[in-house]
Amino acid sequence: MSAVAKAPEFVSFHADRPPGIDGVHPNANLQSQGYMRMLDLLFRSARLFHRGAVCTLLTSQETRVNGVRGPLRRLNLPIDHQALMLSRSQAQLACVERSDFVRPLVLLDSDILIRGSLQPLFAEDFDVALTWRTNKTMPINGGFLVLHNRRPEVGRAFFRRFLQIYRERYAVGSNAGWYGDQLALHDLVGISHKEIHKHERVERDGCRIRLLPCEVYNFSPDNQLAAIQNGLPDKVVLHFKGQRKRLMEPFWQCFLEPRAAWWPFANRNARTALQRLTAAAIAESNAPAATDGAEADA
Repeated sequence: MSAVAKAPEFVSFHADRPPGIDGVHPNANLQSQGYMRMLDLLFRSARLFHRGAVCTLLTSQETRVNGVRGPLRRLNLPIDHQALMLSRSQAQLACVERSDFVRPLVLLDSDILIRGSLQPLFAEDFDVALTWRTNKTMPINGGFLVLHNRRPEVGRAFFRRFLQIYRERYAVGSNAGWYGDQLALHDLVGISHKEIHKHERVERDGCRIRLLPCEVYNFSPDNQLAAIQNGLPDKVVLHFKGQRKRLMEPFWQCFLEPRAAWWPFANRNARTALQRLTAAAIAESNAPAATDGAEADA
């Protein structure tokens, strides 16, 4: 059996906030039940396109995990809620260090849906895959990161170096709470936002980094119901950042749930859901203050 034969392991992160601690970013203030629903849809979408995939949640001992269907591997780790994203990166490294790399690892945010198969990507020869966009400050998005299982030690070394940069340069203040991982990844790649589109691959310290366009592998639609009406068939990974989280459920009901359901009325229910989506999109477009989705595109 080849190193890429097995379906990947999809790894996400969520930890309930202790009472009295506010989220460090407005997009982190969704209640736990909302995160459980997103995680359920994330992992179900991953299994739709990757039969036999392993799903792992990095979390805290205190977090209640309810409503996430299907087999779930839970890894409890210490979490500092005042430096949440640094804690997430540390938890990811712990997962990377413990992995036997029988299968590739896909590290991803909880507000993501898998829209297509990643197997063509795993047929390529690389060690780490990151997604890029034309963003001056943070051209690398930290919400979707792949560690191939062709050369596991190279992937581990990359992640150790990434976390070292994070700790040395961005572990103080708001960067530790939210955006420090993306700044550290950009430092590691070392290409400006103006030049990054010219590179499909770069090598850093012996690590072969595949640079994937967010337009396909980490796509965030406009925060409008009309933006998801066609099902976005040319996208592989959908990222419902910020207020776009409200689009995740209707997208699932219209375009992915029919793939997941075996019962006879799945297609009829999907058509009904699409009719509701179309009507809601028309009503939203006619509203005097429709949401434009310009917020917090982290």
